[in-house]
Parts: sequence; C-alpha cells; structure tokens
Amino acid sequence: MQVTKNFTLAELLHSNTAVRLGIKNQPSLDHQANIVTACHQLFQPMRNLLNQSVLISSGYRSDAVNRAVGGSKTSAHSVGYAIDFISPRFGSPREIATFLAKELPKHGIKFDQIILEFDSWVHVGFKTREGKQRGEVLTAKKVKGKTQYFNGVV
Repeated sequence: MQVTKNFTLAELLHSNTAVRLGIKNQPSLDHQANIVTACHQLFQPMRNLLNQSVLISSGYRSDAVNRAVGGSKTSAHSVGYAIDFISPRFGSPREIATFLAKELPKHGIKFDQIILEFDSWVHVGFKTREGKQRGEVLTAKKVKGKTQYFNGVV
C-alpha cells in the first residue's frame, strides 16, 4: 500500500530485527492510522526536505519486536510514531540530524524527537505515545556501556 509519494506501508513496518528473528510485526488498526498520520505530517515532509531516499532500519515495532530490540516500554515506534533511518545519498547520520534540527522548525514541521543514535542512524519521532510533540533534539551515546542522551547534536 502506497502511503505517500515516497513511502509504502511495508517499508514503514520494516524492522531488521523482526526479519532476522522471524517475528510478525503487524500493527493494530489504530497503530496503522498513527503510521499513516506520521508519514503524511512528518516523514514525507522530512523526505521532501532531504530530497534523497531514506532507508528505514526500524519503523513500527509490535510489542514482541520492541522487546527483542530492547526498546523502551514508552517507545514511539510501538504505536507507529517513529522511524530509524539513514540517507547515504544525503550524508552521514550526523549531517542528517543537524540538517533536520534546523530545517523542520524553519518549515513549521512539528516533531517529538530527532535523535542522532550512536553516530549510526537517525531516529525521528512524530509524537509521544501520549500525543505530545516536544521538539527535542538529542544525541545518544554509549558511555561505560550504558546509553546516555545529550541535548543537541553533539
């Protein structure tokens, strides 16, 4: 199913972990509606600004997939509001996160989080599970084996 010009439902449901472990990753109707809304209001406008394709490594996560990846119980992925991606033709994850942190607000595109995760991919969240859009820009790093979050792209 084509959700927007550049995104299909299949790629928004994609999870490398689900594929590797053979876990079914099917959203409820409510979660599918969240995916479609997030795609129209954030993911596609973000893709338009990048003007390059994006490769999603983790989109929607069923509860089983979220547990398998060690995701937070409050993860926006598990309600259809977040994607993790790269865009090699645009640049590094750091370049993408920096660009989006500047350009999304400039264009009035609301979001919950942009997280540069471990200098390896970008997490973009549309809303929290409660529907908030905090506009947070963070960097996740491993410090002494534990994930720590820092404000901004650092």
